[in-house]
Amino acid sequence: MTGPTNDDSVTVDLDGDVIVVHGDIDMAGGPVLEAAMLQQEEQDPDGDRPLVIDLGDVSFIDSSGLRSLLGAGRRARARGSEVVLRRVGSEVARLLDITGTTSQFVIESHRG
Repeated sequence: MTGPTNDDSVTVDLDGDVIVVHGDIDMAGGPVLEAAMLQQEEQDPDGDRPLVIDLGDVSFIDSSGLRSLLGAGRRARARGSEVVLRRVGSEVARLLDITGTTSQFVIESHRG
């Protein structure tokens, strides 16, 4: 990713190989995250590195945001890789838990 991507609800930055998300991953923010993840995946077509997403500054996520994350997980597994979620807050953890999708990701850490 050449620089930050954003809309009114979310900002997505790249910190090394880590996608850092700030704000809400909702109907408007989901496509922004999706574009960032696809761009990052293109940088590693062989799946040598996991796709790492820092969600520490995410204050809201809805089903469209979950759909984006699950799509990245499916693509990663097809490449023999994985999606790592870093600094997962209670908002994201709750959605993953109630939808039964926690196991689709590697949860590296939780937000304090």
